[in-house]
Amino acid sequence: MILKIRPHFTLSEVARMAGVEKSELRALEERGTLPPPRRTPENHRVYDFEEARRIVGLTAPVRPRRIAIVNQKGGVGKTTTTFNLAGALARRGRKVLAIDLDPQANLTSSLGVEMKEGDPSVEELFVEEEFDARKAVRETRIPGLSCIPARPRLAGVEIKIFDAFLRETILDRKLEGIRDEYDFLLLDCPPNLSLVTVNALVACEEALVPIEAQTYSIKAISDLTNTVALIRSRLGRGVALRFLPTKIDGRLKVGQEILEAIKGGLKERVLPPIRTDANLVRAPMLRAPVGFAFPRSKGAKDYARLAEELLREPASAPQGATAGKPEAFNG
Repeated sequence: MILKIRPHFTLSEVARMAGVEKSELRALEERGTLPPPRRTPENHRVYDFEEARRIVGLTAPVRPRRIAIVNQKGGVGKTTTTFNLAGALARRGRKVLAIDLDPQANLTSSLGVEMKEGDPSVEELFVEEEFDARKAVRETRIPGLSCIPARPRLAGVEIKIFDAFLRETILDRKLEGIRDEYDFLLLDCPPNLSLVTVNALVACEEALVPIEAQTYSIKAISDLTNTVALIRSRLGRGVALRFLPTKIDGRLKVGQEILEAIKGGLKERVLPPIRTDANLVRAPMLRAPVGFAFPRSKGAKDYARLAEELLREPASAPQGATAGKPEAFNG
């Protein structure tokens, strides 16, 4: 079953996106600041995504941002976060490009992108010198959300670029021409600190690190922060790290204890947690982020809260050669 997605927004939804009252939007239309919207047969105002985005831009402008979703541990919620955060941001009138960098291609399939023989994918960005990233962009069924898909053969790209000139900056250079066309670029990284992951960190100014509370690992965080510090010192690229506790089960005392340990060690870098919710598993089967598939669920509310947090307060890039290493984990 594939969920049917409504292709437009109501007046109430656009007003909520823009953070204004419905009467303010009507006043802007009456003054000619906004063009008159289309109307349904029932005479309700409706807006397509670009109209909604333009209205949001008048009241809450957003500078283009690039965020890597990264953790070398598998199963912590990287793809789940990329998928549902992308949907939550699109629901708020932001134009999002989700880039699948994992050879498992779970983000690609979750978004309903079907790959045929000869269709370009993220692999071409790495291995073809003159490849235009726009050729790999695919539209999804979610208004405002596009994707650069992956194939399993991406697993072999490391060998192909190992001897390439400035190999750590390939992805950054390939995305240069399109990054300003989107409000958010979200990069779903593979579960390792590979050359592909390093490329993602170099291409981004922020990194969001999902941490599964049930399998909390200080060593994994230390390895990642050491890599970020190395990128800063050798390439002069600052990456602001923020941490996202995932799979939090409020019924389990140990989960709450681990959550408090995460907050105590990482302090203000910790984002609002994501609770366990079976709907986060069901949503990819419907080829729709949880905010569209199950809008009243815990998962939808948590990822909506995460989107609001990111929109409210962009992370600041760290300073200094060892920046990015949380003080509690200075091993």
